[in-house]
Amino acid sequence: MDEFFEKLSIESEYGINILDADCPYLEVPWHFHPEAEIIYIEKGSGTRFVGDHSESFVEGDIGLVGPNLPHVWRSDPIYRENIPGLTAHVQVVHFHDEIFKGPLAILPEMKGINQLLFEAQYGIKFFGSARASIEVQMKELIRTTGLEKLLRLMKVLDFMSKTDEKQLLASSGYSKIRKSADFDRFDKAHRYMIDNFQKNINLETVSALIGMTPTSFCRYFKKHTSKSFHTVLNEIRIGHACKLLIENKMNISGICYESGFSNISNFNEQFKKIKGTTPSQYLTIRRKIT
Repeated sequence: MDEFFEKLSIESEYGINILDADCPYLEVPWHFHPEAEIIYIEKGSGTRFVGDHSESFVEGDIGLVGPNLPHVWRSDPIYRENIPGLTAHVQVVHFHDEIFKGPLAILPEMKGINQLLFEAQYGIKFFGSARASIEVQMKELIRTTGLEKLLRLMKVLDFMSKTDEKQLLASSGYSKIRKSADFDRFDKAHRYMIDNFQKNINLETVSALIGMTPTSFCRYFKKHTSKSFHTVLNEIRIGHACKLLIENKMNISGICYESGFSNISNFNEQFKKIKGTTPSQYLTIRRKIT
């Protein structure tokens, strides 16, 4: 999953571009661009990667991604099997956050939006009743043109800034290194982990990938993320395991191996360490709230 810089063609008024598309599956690779992005998944399911964050998504997922933050919404493999009626539908709004800077930014009414756009550097997901409200506003936004488009975008962002039903995604450590001159080297290792977490990832292989010894790489990784290499790798694997548990198509033993763990005891140990519950308890809790 190679990261690439995506140059968007934003030629509409006020620097706002809207995409409303049906497709067999979401296939845009790990990428970033200088525009901020609101993405609404009307149909589809898969895994959301934003910086060092990974989590499953389902229909109704809504996220806000800040400029130059690497991200991808990746469809589940089943969407590539050409099953009739199984498609993805996505609505995306790209906009230059410079629209809200300059003289406009100093207005007291803009304080909330300014803070929201600052937090967007980590990526934000929305949930609960807020997600339903944003869904309605997104549908209104994609139908507008001209000045009304700008005003509706401001309305969406204002609502996002005021709701408590939101969560930051990427860690502060990731945000910090993303702004450093050394980001490309770190991201190469991180992308390798995301692409290969289901395999037996070897520390020596990852460190050699960026020209470091295993010892130096471990120090380097811990310095930039405040976490060990194996902790981040296990977080990616457990995030995938949670998705498989929710889908309820495999037993826990199968999920263990499908998520990249070599034995069930280590899987259970890491799951409880990261999620605070056992896999079976996690599934019971999820069933009660859905």
